[in-house]
Amino acid sequence: MDKKQFLTREVPKLMAQLKPDTEPRFGLMTPQHMVEHLTLGVKTSVKRYGEPEGTPTDRQLGFKRFIEKGAIFEHRPNNKTKADLPELKYKSLEEALQQIPVAVERFYNHFEANPDFKAYSAFMGELGFEELELFHYMHFRYHLWQFGLLEKYP
Repeated sequence: MDKKQFLTREVPKLMAQLKPDTEPRFGLMTPQHMVEHLTLGVKTSVKRYGEPEGTPTDRQLGFKRFIEKGAIFEHRPNNKTKADLPELKYKSLEEALQQIPVAVERFYNHFEANPDFKAYSAFMGELGFEELELFHYMHFRYHLWQFGLLEKYP
């Protein structure tokens, strides 16, 4: 199955199994936090947040290497608590879940209309379609696995 088919067809089916009280295998996020986190990631990947200032930073080069190596996420425990989670944007998990297919469709439509577009942020640097699609594919797989919706990762 290709990345687009996974993101457009499989993700909604898998996410439909998510319940508000689903416990993650690790981490602090609730199901709704995870869904909103993934949606925001997709939405922000079709924008430019500023412009590059000279050569890429070490952080940007590191993120590029992360993508080039397959974008395999790892859980990294830290000192954060549930109090550090962002405020939820949507009223319910169901409402948040409705945003994923919309964001994913916008992502593909954006790059179909603008194939040479490069997203930019101070954190990630400049990334094109293939890099972003791989990032989203692996990011979704990681969090689906985190919440028991995929048996194995990567």
